[in-house]
Order: sequence, then structure tokens, then C-alpha cells
Amino acid sequence: MSPCVCRICNKGCPLIAEVVDDRLIEISGDRENALFAGYTCLKGRAMPAFLNSPDRLLHSQKRSPDGGFQPIAFEQALDEIAARLDAIRDEYGPRAIATYYGTQMQNVPAGPLMRAFAEAIGTRMNFAASSVDKPGRPIAWAMLGRWQAPHQGFSDPRAIMMIGINPFVNGLGGVPAGHPGRWLTDRLRSGTELIVIDPRRSDIAKRATLHLQPRPGHDIPILAAMLNVILQSGMHDKVFTDQDVRNVADLAAAVRPFDARKVAEAADIAADDLVGAARIFGRAGRGYAVAGTGPHMAGHGTLLEYLALCLDTVCGHWLRAGETVDHLGVLAAPKPPRAQAVDPTPAYGFGERSRVRALGMSAAGMPSATLADEILIEAPDHVRALISCGGNPAAALPGQLHTIEALRRLDLLVQIDPFLSRTADLADYVIAPRMTPEMIGTTLKIETASSGYATGYGFPADYAQYCDPVVEPPRGSEVVEDWEVFYGLARRLGVPLTVTTVGGERVDLDMALTPTPDELVTLLSQGSRVPLDEVKRYPHAAFFPSDPPAVVAPKESGWTGRLDVGNPNMLRDLAEYAGAHTADDPAYPFRLLNRRMAHVVNSSYNARVAARHPAVNPAFLNAADLAALELAKGDEVELESPNGTIRAIVDVDNGLRPGTVSMSFGFGGTPEQDDQVRRIGSSVARLLSTTDFYDPYSGQPRMSNVPVRIRAIAES
Repeated sequence: MSPCVCRICNKGCPLIAEVVDDRLIEISGDRENALFAGYTCLKGRAMPAFLNSPDRLLHSQKRSPDGGFQPIAFEQALDEIAARLDAIRDEYGPRAIATYYGTQMQNVPAGPLMRAFAEAIGTRMNFAASSVDKPGRPIAWAMLGRWQAPHQGFSDPRAIMMIGINPFVNGLGGVPAGHPGRWLTDRLRSGTELIVIDPRRSDIAKRATLHLQPRPGHDIPILAAMLNVILQSGMHDKVFTDQDVRNVADLAAAVRPFDARKVAEAADIAADDLVGAARIFGRAGRGYAVAGTGPHMAGHGTLLEYLALCLDTVCGHWLRAGETVDHLGVLAAPKPPRAQAVDPTPAYGFGERSRVRALGMSAAGMPSATLADEILIEAPDHVRALISCGGNPAAALPGQLHTIEALRRLDLLVQIDPFLSRTADLADYVIAPRMTPEMIGTTLKIETASSGYATGYGFPADYAQYCDPVVEPPRGSEVVEDWEVFYGLARRLGVPLTVTTVGGERVDLDMALTPTPDELVTLLSQGSRVPLDEVKRYPHAAFFPSDPPAVVAPKESGWTGRLDVGNPNMLRDLAEYAGAHTADDPAYPFRLLNRRMAHVVNSSYNARVAARHPAVNPAFLNAADLAALELAKGDEVELESPNGTIRAIVDVDNGLRPGTVSMSFGFGGTPEQDDQVRRIGSSVARLLSTTDFYDPYSGQPRMSNVPVRIRAIAES
């Protein structure tokens, strides 16, 4: 029995791995762990099935002349890939080479070496899943500015507001890493009030003090109305805003048109509930707001996130001078907390420019919704080669048919993937990687979320874990750590790699002698508050509190930095929202909402697949809508949007509002595979357009609250 860190997602659950005869047999939660108390999710427990799956690639693959694949030695694959990259770079320049970073890139060195490789060859065409999954979050943070002490977050919140997020399913966000049910129960018993805003009565909504169940697409007016109530009633933290926040009067004027009763009527919720939610949040004194993927994908995700930050800011939900900091960091670099604000920084429109839709680099990175166009555009240096690691763009990116067309046009597509995913099916080379139990693991990723990704994410205290690999790859296999691809290509291309440690030091790698995984992880960990060797001493994880406890220092004399709740672009967008009224289209009477399922991790792993069950993503409706459509659970239907049509299998979720249908992303195949819907599910991405509407800052298209119509498919 070996303790280890789960990396199916970024939560970092502690696990116990049972290995028999060099084979991972079972995964269970670590009951010796004080923070998680044995908690882990279905996805983490399914890792033995993933690892031992007969579908797993144990050797890298090369596209054969007949369109199939044939095994290829890793070193030979790198030789051939490097030669093709070199030719593309020489003829068309580095911009013709792009990278894609997915959410399954969980190996500690993988991200730093991919970034170092891109920098070394001179390309800035680096795309990631983060620019279609809540990209408004880092952009809004940049617009607001940063407080140099932590948000109050999990430090005795008296009010929590969750907007379209369900931590009992996604496992990450909304509540701290640890045992989510136990933590929430303890908070509610202590008197904390939980507000949930969600068109669906989700698992977390059932636990709420107050659940607002609006029509889809009304989150922004609801948040604006709450701000209006709080500011007009004087419930905001005036001492904090007077000293540390700019443009409160401008924000108050901008939200004044959002009358709570009119907003409630349009959203089809009780006005008293909306006003009540504002009063709970405004009077709590301590708390946080957190928004999930759903409202971010419903359009104007940057504005949504900015308004949530404004709510926390005017309510003063930031630690002040003299308060103790529960989470200073362990494997991250120490950042002395101080009760002062850093002015806003560039949020978008800087650095590399996209050639489409007047977009470019933002605090969320290059807009991945433009990747297909960057491949298809008529220009000598259009993207001709793509290296994709930890992601599945053919399944994940909006506009699926457009994406597939683009991936097929590439001169070179390299996919690093343990399975023949939808993207791997299109690749020239598929590199077979080690999987997470076969690699070193740490909790660094979720720790960094605690210090600035968003309120409602991360650890509640200074906690960390390290684990060595718990099992070796199968005998006779040739699988590699994903970072080895970038290191090996850089060496063949004759470019040096420079990585950045957690302490911010720039270090040149030795390109003559390949580092071991332990050497590389140790190097990247330099500058952490607690040395990595100290964390290694506690295989079941441990708390590493500061001694003496970290206390927020007072503002420096003469400091002028302020948080800004009056960003002109955000207030302009809000004004346009105030005058807008989108009438329902009778031709498309349903609204498609995205959702997560407990066994699914984005577009990469699916626990039911691992357990040899069908990989389907049902179209959930409430029972009344099913009856009105004369449908029954399990029937096959067509969903049509103005942008495309898919087949789906209907299921029942009575927590949904009437007139909504809810599906998960990342399933399905090409149109030629539509008749396999009961085996591989449906590609929701085919219903989406990357051009009809997109967030002007991140480029994220509307991926939820999409108008659709539903038709039964007659049995043949």
C-alpha cells in the first residue's frame, strides 16, 4: 500500500495505491489524511482501469500510408518530428508552429518545459484549454488589480455565493480542497449562509440557504442588481472602499439601472429572494463569491467575473492588517502579505496578435477559439504544425467541424496521449506517455489556486504532499514522461531550454545530459517556502504552518495602489447589457446548458469508459418537457442550433428549469460516427459558433445558454 497524490484534476486528493505484481490494482482514499479524511472521487478511484485499459497506448504511433497507425520507437519519432519542425520553421518562421496545453497535463515539469520549448523556438502561438474554460477570470483580475494579502476565502466565511458551480460534482472550486461535504456541513452548522444562483437545482443548490433558479443568461443582471442593492443601501464596507478602492461611485451609477424587481421579473425569480440574497451577502462581513464554468460560457464571461470580484471588493472580503493568514504557501514561493492593493495590469490586447476577430494575447493566453482559423487562414506563416499535450482539441474546442477541418489541414500534428482520442485519430504522430501514478506527484497546482486563481479555490491551510511513482509502466512498453518530448525536440533542434523555478529564478537546463525526473522536479521546486525534501518526509501529506504565524502587514507609507471597480470597458459592456432584451426565439424554444458529470474529466478521461461502460453524454431534460415532447428516457433525438445538428440520447433531470436541456462536453466523434451515439455520445461543440458571438477580451464564444430545438428520431 503506497500513499500518492491524485492528479485526475488539480484538487490533489491523497490516495492509497495497492500494487500487486507491478500492477496497480486498487485506489482508495487516504483515511490517515486529516484534511481529506478518506475522500476521493469516482474519477480518481477509476485510475487502475485507465492505467490497465487494453485501449491504452504502450508505444508511440506513426500514421501509416493506409491511414492507420503503426508503432514507432520514441527516439525515431522525435528524430522525424524534429526534422519536420525544423523545415517548417526555416521556411515559414516560428509562428507557423503552435502548442496546445490541456487540463490533463498534470506532470510537474510538463508545463514549464512546454513553455520553455515554445520560447526557445520563438513561437508565441501557444493555446490552452484555459482560454475556453473561464478565461474571463484572469482577465477580470487584471482589470481589478491585486490585493497583496489573501482574500478572506475559507477563513471563517459568513456568506458564500456560488454562481453556476457544483463542487459536489466538479470536485474543484466553491469549497476548499479536502472533504467537500464535511467542510460545508461544518460551515452551515456554524451559521454560514449559502446562496446558490443556478438554473438547475444542483446538488449544492439543495444545500443552499437561498437558491435563485433564474432563466438562463440572467446572471449578469442579477449580480448587477445585487451590487445596486448593496451600494444604494450603504451595506458596503465604506472604510475599505474609501481607502483602497477606486471608482466606487462610477460602479454605483452603472448598476443603478438594474432595479432588483425588474431584474427578478425578467429572470423569473422572486424579487424578495434577489434582494434577500444581496442583503445576506452585503451584511455578512466575511465571505466570498465564486462562479463556475456554466455562467462563464453563457456569454460575457469577463464581465460576469468582474462583477463577482466587485461584489467581494465593495464588501471588503480581503484580509486586513493584523489578521492571520491561514494559507501562505508550502511548495510555492513565500509572498509576504500586506494590506495594500496593486493597480490593474494589462488584461488583454497585448503581445502576440491573432489574425482573426481582432483578438490577441490576454491574461488568459492566446484565444483557443481562434486556433482553427489560425490554421486555415491564407497566410504564408499560418499555423502548420501543432503539438498538443494533455488535451483533446478535436473534442473540446467549439465549432467541432471547423476544428476537425483545420487539424486535417496541418502539415504536422503531434498528439501526446495515452489513448487514441478524437485528436489522436487525426495526428501524424501519437506519443505514448506515462500516466500520473507512474510519475512524481505534488500538490503545487492546487496550492497556486489558493494564492490567486480565484476566490473559492485551493487549500484552507498550509498543506502539501509529495509522492514518488507508485508503479512502473507495463513490461515491454515504451512510454515516456511528457516533458521528455519537449526536451528531446529542443536538443535535436539545437535550442537551449530555460525554465523558471517556483521562486522565479531563470535556470538554463543542461542540454547534453538529460535530467532525471527527480532532478527536474527538485530544480523547479527551488525557492519554495518549505523545502521539497521536508515535504517528502510526510508520505501521507502534512500541514506546514508558518512559525511564527504569518500576519498581514500594514500598508506601506505613501502607497497609492488601489483596486478598480470602475473599469471603463466593463461599465460600458454593463450599460449595453442594461438596455438589451433578448426575446425567445420560437424556432429554438430550448436553451442548451453545459454540465459536468461525476465520472467525466473534461475531454480526456471517462470513468465509465474505463469500467467498460458506454461513453455517452445524455441530453438531460425535466420530466415535464420530456412528456410535452412525447419522449421517454433513452429515446434518441436530434438537437439543432442555428449552427449545427447532433444526435443525443435523452435522460431525466427534474432539477432543470422547464425549457432547458443540459449536456456535457467532450464526447462524440465525426459526422460519419453519428450512428454510434449510443456508444460514444454526442459532440456538443458542433452546435456552437466561434464567430456569431464571442467575448471581446478572451475570444471565448457562447458555449452555454445556446438556443436549440429538439426532435424525436423515428426508429428505423
